[in-house]
Amino acid sequence: MTPLVGRALELETLRAALRHAGGGAASAVVVAGDAGVGKTRLLAELAELARAEGWLTLIGHCVDFDGAPPPYLPFTEAFGRFAATEPEHAAELLDTHPAIRHLLPQRGAREGHDRLDRGELFESVHDALAFPNADRPVLLIVEDVHWADQATRDLLGFLFTRLTGERVLIVASYRADDLHRRHPLRPTLAQWSRLPIVERVNLPGLSGEDVRSLVRAAHPAPIPEAELGDIVSRADGNAFFAEELLAASEQYGDSRQLPWQLADVLLVRLDRLGDAAREVVRFAAVGGRRVNHELLTAVVRIAPDALDAALREAVDAHVLEPTPSGRGYTFRHALLAEAVYDDLLPGERVRLHAAYAQALATDGGAAAELARHARASHDVPTAYRASLVAGEDAMRLAAPREALQHLQTALELAP
Repeated sequence: MTPLVGRALELETLRAALRHAGGGAASAVVVAGDAGVGKTRLLAELAELARAEGWLTLIGHCVDFDGAPPPYLPFTEAFGRFAATEPEHAAELLDTHPAIRHLLPQRGAREGHDRLDRGELFESVHDALAFPNADRPVLLIVEDVHWADQATRDLLGFLFTRLTGERVLIVASYRADDLHRRHPLRPTLAQWSRLPIVERVNLPGLSGEDVRSLVRAAHPAPIPEAELGDIVSRADGNAFFAEELLAASEQYGDSRQLPWQLADVLLVRLDRLGDAAREVVRFAAVGGRRVNHELLTAVVRIAPDALDAALREAVDAHVLEPTPSGRGYTFRHALLAEAVYDDLLPGERVRLHAAYAQALATDGGAAAELARHARASHDVPTAYRASLVAGEDAMRLAAPREALQHLQTALELAP
């Protein structure tokens, strides 16, 4: 298991909740963070700490079943593992709370065919969590509640409102980047946030130094500084991305290689968009990590209302985000922009770069940007002239290294 890096503050918050619940005041924590940012690793550390202190630790996962997950799936997993690992305690629990049998994986083996009363089930789960409290407190972890069914969300909400003096801590996690505007979890989170028992924890991206520490821990052998810096920059604070880029560096000997497995994970988000939004995102990827709204309007060339609708869809899906200045858009993650760009066909890239070059030449855009797009669209004369101007601009700004790069490019393109 990779070491836990850069999460001291968040781990201390969870440990405080653990102490609070262990003292007889039930607690709940909702952990949010983008996919791959380290939620599961943080919760694994919490589970190990709880077990070491004698807590009964129950873990359940919500799973993506394309909108139709089985009801109460994480509770089925949690109580199922409990029954498998501690059969004597489980038998005693089931004798006291027979409704829990309906949550066990062997549902077909339960006695009777009467419909289960929802209130009875909810009360039984509540009492079941309090059941071992005399001997040991209980930690229940429910991961990926962005995939939870309505029944699971309702049961969690019920527990958050009913737990008071029990020695119970419930931790639920979800992917923040999966919560589009109409996601069913959004109103549920708003309701949970108003409950006094619930605390929210947000996991931001790791700092550059933390990513360096993570990479060094995962790869004890020396790594060239240029390669390490490239991984840190492209991972953009995401632990999973950093590990995948490191693996690609070891496998291909090139940290610039984007692993196809990682590209597929990133492009799933693009597949959820409509045709117009996907097309706009492809145009944006050619512009780079950030793109100006006016420039994007000039190259996409669709009706303003249609462009706004496509951009709204991409923003709601957490593919793009408005820049703080409000003048453009940025990709949620730099590697997402890379994956979308790499997925373009060669002819598409040339065509889209040419559209950017034409718009920049018409509107008097930055010479360095014009040079990049002109070169990528095989417009050598324009790329040559723009590179010369970009070199002169860099010298005027006292940036000799950048000036040298532009002038070297101009030499390569010179007639």
